[in-house]
Amino acid sequence: MKSPLAPLPKLLSVRALILKPILARFDDDLSTMRNLLHRHGIDSRVLDDPYAPVALTSYLALFESAAQMLGDPLLGIRLGSLVRPGNLGPIGLRAVQSSSIRRGFDSLARFTSALQSGTELSFEQEGNTLHLRYVITTPLISPSRQDSEFTLSGICSVIRRGFDPRWRPLEVHFSHSAPETPLSPERWFNAPVLYGQPANMLVIDPKSADQIYREEDPDMIELIDRHLAELIEVTHRDQSICDQVRALIALNLGAKPIDIATISGMLRMSRRSLQRRLAEEGTTLSEMLQDYRRGRAEAMLRDRRTSIEAIASALGYADGTAFWRAYRNWTGHSPSRAKAELPPRAT
Repeated sequence: MKSPLAPLPKLLSVRALILKPILARFDDDLSTMRNLLHRHGIDSRVLDDPYAPVALTSYLALFESAAQMLGDPLLGIRLGSLVRPGNLGPIGLRAVQSSSIRRGFDSLARFTSALQSGTELSFEQEGNTLHLRYVITTPLISPSRQDSEFTLSGICSVIRRGFDPRWRPLEVHFSHSAPETPLSPERWFNAPVLYGQPANMLVIDPKSADQIYREEDPDMIELIDRHLAELIEVTHRDQSICDQVRALIALNLGAKPIDIATISGMLRMSRRSLQRRLAEEGTTLSEMLQDYRRGRAEAMLRDRRTSIEAIASALGYADGTAFWRAYRNWTGHSPSRAKAELPPRAT
């Protein structure tokens, strides 16, 4: 069995504990469970070690397959609604040690990278509301709907179980298109759910987030923080500046300007230092932004239900016309033609 501090490999990965609620649905059919793991290239022995790494793409594909096999298009939301703080290991326990919901969200955003690589969680105030964003930091051809819905539903569940069972966000945003199901996810979130948005996001009322629920135990928090800091350090020890910039592009595209001033500020380095370090790795911010936009555009164009306007918004363009021009410059043809010719995204 691997040490709890075993680093995630360079390949984008999640910790095996994330699989537990999905596979629990197959406890009465172990043969199907083993076949599901085998189909997606996951060794069943990882289930003996909650910290063992599992390839992110394998996890995402397994989640989508499980929803199809169970005939449950809202599997991610259902499983997320059952998440307890302890299901997330020290990350969940750290969040509910916080005195307020705001501090709990801060903790989740700060430490989630210890659980998986290739995803980012951010939490900040924008205007009169708080925004918690979740994003997979690499453009994907494979679907990730179940994971996105599970993540936001699970975060809501942790907050309700740790602070207030009646708590609800103001809005829930998903970047994927609306599912073709008569079932409504609004009743799980107890909030409006919007699809085809620039990011997966919870919109939160600052007043409810700032209410004090408990006195924090500084010794307990210090103990958990130390463990999580060690886990993050080994997880991201080999992360390059390009890895960090790519993650920030994915997290903020469509919400903030992606420029040297913004990204260098987030990385707490000077603009010149960021430009120099990117040059040392053979690239520039503008090249990375274009590469990310092209990759995500192709992934989104495969979803026939996503409009050109929604894609433009998600990629940070002012409107569909600006995206149309950019895509034509990249490929020599229009996004509407690509939408018709690209093989459809699996559902």
